[in-house]
Amino acid sequence: MGFRLIKRKIGWHKDFDSSHFLVLPYESKCLRIHGHTYNVDVEIWGEVNENGMIFDFNHLSGLIKLLDHHILVSREWVVTETDKVVVIEKNGKRLELPKDEAVILDKRNVTAECIAEWFAERIAEKAGDNVRKIKVKIWEDPRSYAEVTLER
Repeated sequence: MGFRLIKRKIGWHKDFDSSHFLVLPYESKCLRIHGHTYNVDVEIWGEVNENGMIFDFNHLSGLIKLLDHHILVSREWVVTETDKVVVIEKNGKRLELPKDEAVILDKRNVTAECIAEWFAERIAEKAGDNVRKIKVKIWEDPRSYAEVTLER
């Protein structure tokens, strides 16, 4: 045959719709609440586990369900959080949101870079010892993306 297996990788692509705003030290339209149809590309390298997979695609779909049709906010902006309500104060805004409509990211801002990092970290939490490398690319629009890579 002449071929030998040198590495394994899975790839996955999905879109989701979310809204956010940014905190910036300069004037920008992105300081206002707005939304995107994000696209996420995931690549995961590793060996197959006892189930014959590198990583279960269902875990990735679950992350999309968390983000889709929600407002993404930074933990640093939360002033009150209960079981039902989250209150955000930033950029002169005070938003009182139903808890189930907000996703609170443990990031200082909600840029594409921070969303990509959050997504990769959630994958890493579910990854078995067989996973060697995780790459996540978040497309904010057809011409702009942020990419992060985690490696053991």
